[in-house]
Parts: sequence; C-alpha cells; structure tokens
Amino acid sequence: MNPVRKPIIIVGTGRCGSTLFFRLLAMHPRLGWLSTFNEVLPGWPVVARFSNLYRVLELGETVRHLPFFPKPFEAYRFWEHYLPGFSRRDRPLVADDVPAESIGKINAVAADILRNQGRTRSRLLVKVTGWSRMAYFDRLFPDALFIWIVREHRAVLSSWVKAGWLDVTTSPESPQWQWGSVPETYRKLWYEMGGSPLLSAALKIQMDLDDLQKDFEKFSPPAGSRALRVQFEDLVTHPRDELRKVCDFADLEWNKTFEKAISSKAYYDPSDKWRKHLSDEEGEMILEFFRRAEQMKMQPPLSAATQAPQPVSGAAPALNSNRSLVESK
Repeated sequence: MNPVRKPIIIVGTGRCGSTLFFRLLAMHPRLGWLSTFNEVLPGWPVVARFSNLYRVLELGETVRHLPFFPKPFEAYRFWEHYLPGFSRRDRPLVADDVPAESIGKINAVAADILRNQGRTRSRLLVKVTGWSRMAYFDRLFPDALFIWIVREHRAVLSSWVKAGWLDVTTSPESPQWQWGSVPETYRKLWYEMGGSPLLSAALKIQMDLDDLQKDFEKFSPPAGSRALRVQFEDLVTHPRDELRKVCDFADLEWNKTFEKAISSKAYYDPSDKWRKHLSDEEGEMILEFFRRAEQMKMQPPLSAATQAPQPVSGAAPALNSNRSLVESK
C-alpha cells in the first residue's frame, strides 16, 4: 500500500501561471510540498521542516519570496535524484518510464517530507510543467489527482519572451532543438507560416498541449474523475470562487486559515500583459498558428508522399539558434 494518499499534481505548459496557483494552494493546512530546499538537498527530507516558514504570513510577500527562502518549487533535481530520466526533454514520459524499484522509495520519501512539515500535512502537492507526466505520476501514485492550468496562448508565449531561461525558440530543424520529434503536420505549418523563433516557441507549446490533452482525457470525465482543468484568467479574476472549486474537487475542506492566506494576496488581471513583449501582428500570428494546429488535429494524417514540405519562393531563411526572441523583434 502506498503511504502517500491522493497527492495533487499540478500540470501545464511552462509559463502558464502554475507557480501562482501552486503557491496559493500550498497555503492549505492539509498540504505539504517540495521546496527550494528540497531542490538543493534532495536526499535530505528533513529540510522540509523549514517549509513552514513560508506559511507565516506576517513575514510578508517580499521576505517569503526572497531567493534563499524555502518556498513551493518544482524541484526537478529532487525528482531526478530518485527517478533518473525524470527531466528528459526529448519526448513525453509514460508509465513504463518509471523505474519499478523506485516506486516504494519515492513514496517513503514523500511521506517523510509530509511528516517533517507537521502532523496536519496529510496530502502531497506537486507541480511539474512541460510534458504532461500524468501517466508517469499515476504509476507512482495510483490515486493521484491532476489539475491542469490553462492560460491564453499569447500570454504563455510572451512570458517565455520575458523569462528567456529555457530555449524554446530554436528551429525544429536545428540540432539544438531539444524537444524531440515534431509531428509532420506541425512542422509543415511552422514552415509555411515563416519558421520564426516565435513560431518555434508556439510549436513547443502546442506539443505540450497535445500531450496534456491526451493524458487529461484518460483521467477526466467520462473516462475518470481524477482531473480538473483551471483557467488561469479565471483564477486571478475570481480567486475565491476558483479555489473553492479546486478544494471541492480535491476533497480539501475550506477553512478560515486557508481563506485568510488567499485573501492576503494581491491579484491582478494580466490579460494584456503580452503586449509588452509582442506586437499586435505577432500576437495575431500566434493565434493563427494555434487555430490552424487545432484544425489539423481534426484532419486525417498526411500520406508519406505529401508529408515533407517543399521549398517555395520566399521560404523562411535559416535561423540562428542562438538568437533570442527579444533580439528577433
């Protein structure tokens, strides 16, 4: 029997607003989580005791989010420590990728982390982004619940522009492309629309979305009842209502401690923030890419004879894989 029961796994594309959601839900008194300390010291579950400092609201937002402070974190180094290959980028992870000998170990370590955060922390809260990994976590925790955070496409992509710490803009035709095999229909679309760095980022996001949707359908109605989708824009405009829905889904009681914690947070609607990093024309191009990608998913696959894109007049020039989005504007 797994010692960790009904963990809650937050998933989504990178830059989808999952960090805000993670840190809000982490304030629930029944939930324990991995922190920046677990990332630095993955083999020392005892450092989870320091996570309780994050729950001291009197310290204020500035102090609680200082770089050295223990706060909710994706902690890929922690997962990689116990599950080698967890962080691979070249393809989605599936249930068969879980090392069978690691299942008991990761459950025991997770239970130890919960104990070190206090007696009330009976449920584990995890966040991972990019490839779905829902099927992977289902192998580790067969009763896990999944919450998929979805955000408007231009907002996600422009946030990558701002972040700049992960290369999502290299051409899929470059050896530096990190994200594995690209469906030929998407490669053709990328090529036809100009093959710009922005479109490379859109391509990566679309591949993540496809993987997330595939797994989501396995665990959400009618196939199951273990997955919920949350729209980021709804979360920031109606945080109390959305978090109540989440608590109902995850079987978490709504109490005064949690309500006080989420009420202490300042929220704002970032719907137009993408305009700081993208022009209107670029924004429309991104929306058109996603519209056409969705239409392609509804069509039968191309035959082998028609898959490869043919050179055309005015085709996209070769792209410098080191060129940043900001430099390309």
